[in-house]
Amino acid sequence: MEQNKFNKYFLILISFFAIYSCQFDWIEERQISLNKIEFGLSVRDSFKQKSLKYFSHNQSNSNYNLYISNLQFKKKNFYGGSAARAKQIEIIGQLEFKFTNMVSTKSGKLEIAGWIPVNENNPQAEMMAQRKITDELELLLLEELLKEYWLIES
Repeated sequence: MEQNKFNKYFLILISFFAIYSCQFDWIEERQISLNKIEFGLSVRDSFKQKSLKYFSHNQSNSNYNLYISNLQFKKKNFYGGSAARAKQIEIIGQLEFKFTNMVSTKSGKLEIAGWIPVNENNPQAEMMAQRKITDELELLLLEELLKEYWLIES
C-alpha cells in the first residue's frame, strides 16, 4: 500500500518537473527578421528560394543585413582498390556570408561535406544523387547560418 502511494506521488512529481523543464521549448521561432538580404552572383536561385523560409525582410534599424557573397560546391573523387578506380565522391559546400548592422560586422565561411558512393553501372543515378546531396547541403548550410545568427545575437 505504501509502495503504491510512493510510486503515484513520485510519478506526479517527475511529471511536473518534466513539464516545467520543457515549457520553454514549446515555442521556437524558425524565421529571422533582417533588414536586407543580398546575394552574390554565384548564389543559385534554389538557395535564394530556400533562404526565404529562414530569413524574412523587416525594415527596422535594430536588425542585421545579410550578404551572402559566395556559394559553391566542390566535388572530390576518392580512389582505391587494385584498379585505382573511383570509390566515393565527396561534395563540399562552401558559403561565405556577412552580417552587418550599424555597430558591428560579422563575416565568416561555412563548410559542409557529404559523401556518396560511385555508381559506375548507372552514371545517371550518380548524377541524380549528386543533385540530391547538393540540395541537402544547401539546407544544412542555411541551418548553420541560422546558428551563426543566433550566436551573434546572444
